[in-house]
Parts: sequence; C-alpha cells; structure tokens
Amino acid sequence: MTSAFVVPLDGSVRDPARLGGKAANLVSLVDAGFAVPAAVCVTTDAFRELSADKTSKELLDELEELDETAAERATAVGAELREHLRGRPVPDAVRDGLAAFIDENRSYAVRSSATAEDLPHASFAGQHDTFLDVRGIDALVDGVRDCMASLFTDRAVAYRVQNDISHREVANAVVVQEMVAADAAGVLFTVDPDSGNRTVAVVEASFGLGDSVVSGDVEPDSVRIDRQAGEVLSYRVGSKRTARYSTGDGDTDTVELDPTDRHARVLRTRQLTELVELGDRVEDLFGRPQDIEWALVDGEFVLLQARPITTLFPVPTPAPTDDRLHVYVGVGHMQAFPEALPPLVRDVWGVYIETMPEAFGIDDGVSLGAEAGGRVYMDLTPALRVPFVREKVVSGFDALSEPVADGLWDLLARRPEEFRTEIPSPSTAFSVAGGVWRGAEVVLPVLPATLASVADAFVGDPRPPEEFERLFLEWGRETTADIHDRPTVAARARAAANSLDVSEVIADLYPRMGPLLAAFAVGGWLRRNFPDAEEDVNAVGKGFEAELVTRLNLGLGDLADVARDHPAVADAIRERKPLAEIAAVEGGAEFVAAFEDYLDEFGHRATGEIDLSRPRWREDPATLFGAIRANLANEGAGDHRARLQRLAAEGEAAGDRLAARANYGLLGPARTRIVRRLIRTYRSYVQLREYPKHGAAHWFSTWRETYLEAGETLVERGVLSDRDDVWFLRLEELFAALDGEEIRVDVTARREEFARHSKLNAPPVLTSEGEIPRVAPDLTGLPPETLVGTGVSSGVVEGVARVIFDPTEATVEAGEILVAPSSDPGWTPLFLNAAGMVVEVGGRISHGALVAREYGLPAVVSVENATERIRTGQRLRIDGTRGTVEILGDEAGESDDVTERSSGTDDGPATGTGTGGGPVSPGGSGTTAE
Repeated sequence: MTSAFVVPLDGSVRDPARLGGKAANLVSLVDAGFAVPAAVCVTTDAFRELSADKTSKELLDELEELDETAAERATAVGAELREHLRGRPVPDAVRDGLAAFIDENRSYAVRSSATAEDLPHASFAGQHDTFLDVRGIDALVDGVRDCMASLFTDRAVAYRVQNDISHREVANAVVVQEMVAADAAGVLFTVDPDSGNRTVAVVEASFGLGDSVVSGDVEPDSVRIDRQAGEVLSYRVGSKRTARYSTGDGDTDTVELDPTDRHARVLRTRQLTELVELGDRVEDLFGRPQDIEWALVDGEFVLLQARPITTLFPVPTPAPTDDRLHVYVGVGHMQAFPEALPPLVRDVWGVYIETMPEAFGIDDGVSLGAEAGGRVYMDLTPALRVPFVREKVVSGFDALSEPVADGLWDLLARRPEEFRTEIPSPSTAFSVAGGVWRGAEVVLPVLPATLASVADAFVGDPRPPEEFERLFLEWGRETTADIHDRPTVAARARAAANSLDVSEVIADLYPRMGPLLAAFAVGGWLRRNFPDAEEDVNAVGKGFEAELVTRLNLGLGDLADVARDHPAVADAIRERKPLAEIAAVEGGAEFVAAFEDYLDEFGHRATGEIDLSRPRWREDPATLFGAIRANLANEGAGDHRARLQRLAAEGEAAGDRLAARANYGLLGPARTRIVRRLIRTYRSYVQLREYPKHGAAHWFSTWRETYLEAGETLVERGVLSDRDDVWFLRLEELFAALDGEEIRVDVTARREEFARHSKLNAPPVLTSEGEIPRVAPDLTGLPPETLVGTGVSSGVVEGVARVIFDPTEATVEAGEILVAPSSDPGWTPLFLNAAGMVVEVGGRISHGALVAREYGLPAVVSVENATERIRTGQRLRIDGTRGTVEILGDEAGESDDVTERSSGTDDGPATGTGTGGGPVSPGGSGTTAE
C-alpha cells in the first residue's frame, strides 16, 4: 500500500514536510505507545500533484502577492483557487492507496494536516475543513480532495497573512483515520490556556463525538484540575442539550439528551485523573504544553490528535529555586514600552536589575532579573513577602497601571499562603541587616541635601527651570564621560554595561530631585484636598514653555513655521526629500540650520529609547519630519504657541479657582495664602518632571554608540556580517568576541526568535507558574462594543481611530484618535494633531498620560489589546474620565474629518464648547475641529 501519495502512520515515514504537522504528531504518539485509532496519511506529494496545473499556479502566485491591505481580493482569489482544486482529478495512486487501507464497512474521519499546522509557533487550529463519518472509497476520495482544497478557506488565508506564512510554501496533507464509537469526547489542555497557569489542566467534555465540543455546538462540561495534586479545582457542568454519535454507516445521529443526562457529569474524578496523567505524558513527549483531542471508548481513552498550545506567553527564566510562587513585573511596562528587546539589550537591563541587591550589600543569592518572551522582568516576590512593604508596592502600581494593581491584589487575596513571611536564616538575616546598613550608607549622606532642596522649593523663590535642566544634563553627560574615556572598544563595552550603579544614581540624582519631589507632593495634596475639582487640578499643571515635552513640540512647530516661510522647503518636506536636498532649495539652509539646532537638543532621544537597538532621532529623523508634515497640513503659523498661551492662561485661572475654594471661614485668608504658595511651588517645578529622563537618555544614546562600535569592530574581524548583528549577541558573548575568543552564535535563529517574540502580547505581570493575574473589567451598564481601561486625562471626544504601531512610519491627521501599543517619549510628535489617545499600557504617571493632560487630550490607557480590537477608520468615543472606549461603527462616515470634543466635569461630560488644550481648531476652542 505504501506509495509516495498514501503512507501508514507507523513510523515508516516521519518527514513533516510530507506528512504535515498533525500526521507527524500522530506518528510520534503511535511510536510512544499511546492508543491512537488506525490511520493513513495522504501526503503533500499528492497535494502538489493536485495543484500542479497552470491555473492553480497562477492563482497561487496572485495570492502570494497580496497582503492584509488587500483582504477582500485575497478572499476572492482563495475562494477561486479552492473551487478550482475541488474540480481537479485526484491521482489514481491516492485512490489505490486508500482502497488498500479502508474497510468498506467502516467510517472514517478526514482531517487536514498542513505543513503550517500544529507547529510550535502556529497551530492553525480550526482553519481547515474536517469531514466525519465518511464511508466508501468514492466519498473518501472526494473528502480528501475537499480537505486539501480547504487550505484556501477565507480563515486559513487570513491566518497565514497574520502569521507571515507563505501561501506558496504551505502544502496540505490529509489524515484518514478510523472513526471510533465514542461514549464521550472532548479536549484536554495540559495547561490553563486562559490564565497561562502551567500547574492547572483544563478538560472540556461532552457525550458522544468531540466535534460538537470543538465547533461550539454544545456547552461542554469544563473542569480545572491541579496537575501536581490531582485535585479537581472546579467542575462546571455544561448544559448539554444534544449529543452526536457515529452510526457506523457513513452518517452521524444527533440525539436530544434527557434532563438527567443533560446535567450529569461526563467524567468521574478517577477518569479525570487518568486523562490528566495521560496529558502529562503527551506533554513530556513533545516538550511543550498540548491541546489534545480525546475520545472515551468502552471505558478507555484514545487520542485523536495533539497539537501545541501556541497562545501561551513563555514562563519567566531562570525558574525560582525555592519551590514557591514568584511574581514578576515587566521592566518595559513600567516605562510604557512593552515590546520585545533583542538579547544584548535584555542583558544590559538585566545587569542593572541584578546589581540592585548588591548596591545595598545584600548578597544571599537574591536574583531579581528574569526573561520571558523577549522581555525583561523583575521579581517582586521579596517585597511581596514583607507585609508592611507589600501594600506600599501594590498601591504604587495604581499610578503605573491600575489593571496591574488589581491583578496583584486579586492574586494576594487568592493565594495568601504563597506570600507568608518566613523567619530568615541567620545568614540571610545577617545579609539583610548588612543591606539595611549599606542602604543607610547610601541614603543618609544625600538625605540632608535632598530635604533641604525640598524645603527650599516650598519657602524659597522659584528657581528657573533652565538651572535644573543643566543639572540633569550634566548628570547624564558626566555618567557617560567615563565610557568615552576608556582606551579600547572592549573596555568601553564593559564600562557601558556597568555604568548604571544604583548607589551612584541615588547619590548623584536625589539631591537634584528636591523641587520635583516637592511638586509631586503638592500634586498629591491637591488631588486629595480638591477631589471634586479634577479639571482644575489637571489644568494647574499645564502651560509651561520650559516643560520638556512642550519644548519638544514647540520646536517642531517652529520648524514647520520656518518651512512655511519658504514654500520650496515646505514642498520638499511634503515630498519626503532627504535633508541634503532640502538644503539645496531656496530657504533650505535656514531650515537645515534650525533643524540641526533641534537635533543638538533632542537628537539623542528616540522612539522606544530603552531599546538600544533603535536609532536615535539624529540617526533617523523620520518621526520628526512626519510631525512637521502633519503640522504643515493641519495647522497655521504660530498655532502651537497660541495653544501654549491658552494652556498657560487656563493653568493660572485654575490656580485662582482652587485658591478661592480655600477661602471660607475665619481661617479662609490664611488657607488661601497657603494654597497659593503650594500652587506656586507646583507650577514652578512640576514642569521638571521629564528632565531626569532627558538626562538619562544621554546614557542610552552613548550605550548605543558603544555597542554599535563594538559591532563594527566584530564585522572588521569577520565575526559578524553586519554591525546590527551585535544586538543578537548575549553580553558575555560580546565581551568574549572583543577579547579575541571564538564564539558560535546563530544570529539568524536569534533574529527569527526575536521576530516571534515581537508578535506576542506581553503581560505586565506574570507568575513563575505562567499565570497572568488579571481582573475582568466591570462592563455593567456600558454600551456594547465598549473597551475599558484607565482614564488618565479627562474629557470626552469622538473621532476616527488611527492605529499606529511604529511612529516613524505613520502620522496622525487632525482630529484622529491615536491608538497605540505604548507611549514613551518617542511618540510625543504624534500628539500634535491627535484629538484623543488610547494606549494598551500605562497609568496616571506614564509619559503618554502626562502629555495627554498637558495637551488636554482625553486619554484612556491600559486598554488590553486595543490595537487588535480597534481598526483604523473606526469611529470611537473615548471618555478619559470614566476610562471607556466605545467603538461606534465599523467604518467612519462622511463626517470623518470632524472631531467632537467636550470637557469633562465632575458630573460627566459637558455639552458646551470644548476647552481641551489639544488642537481643537486653529484659532481657539470650539466643538469641532477640521
């Protein structure tokens, strides 16, 4: 029977390129001794023969050229190719091979086994057609052909586009498997696919055949089992109204279940334990969590197929050594940058995290750093095990990310035993005591200067912001000077990796932070004491020309005005000409000189700047030119400065209103003077909030320069083929290579892994068991199609969504609502035209929230998967006070260019004119903007 086209699943053929993913996995299960119904595979050789004609090739070539922007055409081409293949003759060898295998008196299941199916990184589950209870050679041949043609279903084509899988390189084998008379069937997930918890298995089960479970035709029993203890954690009995059974004559029979069976448990506890143990063995076989379809036949379990669960986020590594639950927070998430980092960058930040305990003299094997999914995580567990520290840590996350804080509170409530305080060993106690002493040595010397600086901010005359900017820039440049002074590339690379000493940062930075700490304290006091005046409290912190984000955008507006004064320059910018060509047109020299001045001030910044592999603006100013083009298209000369004046006036007026609120009773005048003094302190120094990071950005820029220099050196030595390959070395590999040692690194494989990591949605908090702590948002009373996050800048706005993943490649048009995965300082230029903002990560003190409040843009952050659930062109209503995002329609109508804005109040959105500080309209406030 064995031929190139039909092969038994007995191990005689193992090549996944011929068998496809499903059949290859079945071979492994059979080899390992698992009970699997007898089956054969119609190989990809047969598929390629079926699709070898001229029409098939032409349609496939066209399909290969289409991407997600041509979804409608891709669907049409896929449908045409699918129907064409269904009309093609099946090779005689396929019929002969199947005839030699089948029993005409038995029924068979016909299932796809594509080469892109059931793979470790793409399961393709449910994308192709399955045919059950197929009987007779003619019906089987037709079923095999139709199953092969289902490689081009609408859902399969879309899935391949989404996962960057070539249509041309995929082939569809088919598994023909004996049907079994299942008493019950279902799915076993060897880990919890919803929470990610690797210690919990999930079983879904129903009476009869399992296809009703997979297709969702019945509500199955759903069971969660503790894999280690074998304990049933929960058993939810589904409302199983019907069951499908194989009749054995080429058909299935759907029967109505009586009330007793409908609400009966499908599986007993002993059977669940047996099934989970079976799943553990399958997971061990394949080395990763599995999604297993099973059937119960005469009291015995048989396996119909097994595929990897591809939706799980990786577990942090290295694993903890104390056999207790650990909790990790994403370092990138704390910077509103949740995206994947290449290996070298992960190591750089990992070194910084690992030095934190050492900085305080704690040396008992404490390791705080971990990696998962190409991200760096920090272990919070030591802090969560100390009661008086635990609450402070979790409460602190309210400002960084409310969903993170909610998830942590929920985890602490559910599993308090995991965070009990242990009596430390003598060595640990001695280490901690030493840490306290070391901490005192670090903090106490700078405490007097810091406190004096805080006090001066309250009682002294305000000092100019430029003075503090100079201090922070000096701090950043002094720290990097030591790197430049090293004599060799290897020495500079090592210095860059060790330049972030926590104790030195505290000693250098905190005495400079006094006024900013004072401003933060006043801001918190104002929010607590004026809870019903949120608009005024927000407004009083706006309208500062010296504020860094404001200066960044003012500079871009000024550059646009220079271009306006020279039409040839404006035209060149609109035409996306390079800077050298802009310099050659009339007025170009003046613009280039102004642009160089701007880069002198901000050229060391970047989008996603904690990712050292990303170019700084001086290297790639595409984002800046995008903002300038948008300004030329949507604003008039001087609009940006008029907007600032408006914000400043609103801030002063808000301060007056807050002071007036304090003027009541006998002590009213005294309270008013105190509030005015506090507001003066706040307005004088809250504008410094971005200065520390502006100084630190010099570190990041210098580190990047240093590692690129190392990459160039290794290219010259023949170790690397491209200088950017350096980002895919580990730090120790880089040091070894620079020292002349031989290293063996598969850069291509690491780039591919990085690309896979980049597609993952990284959770902000993750446990050592793989669980993602989260609390479902309360949707009570909300309209359908409403997403919930954290409101960080009040007001309500309607507008058209603009979903952007890379700010260097896109711009926001006037009145559009920016929807983005993150909002670090590199995104700032896009805020110039935005009417509102929706971001997947962040909290009240994240950069995007600060900018949104500064510009008066309604904003909602921590909206999970916003960039997936919202499409460009959809009309949104965002409420920055309530933290909601309502999707109003699939596509915008004729009024796409109109954005309605209203100012939020304590009682809800106002219905009058908008007073937000963003670009409502060129001349002033109003209800619409074009």
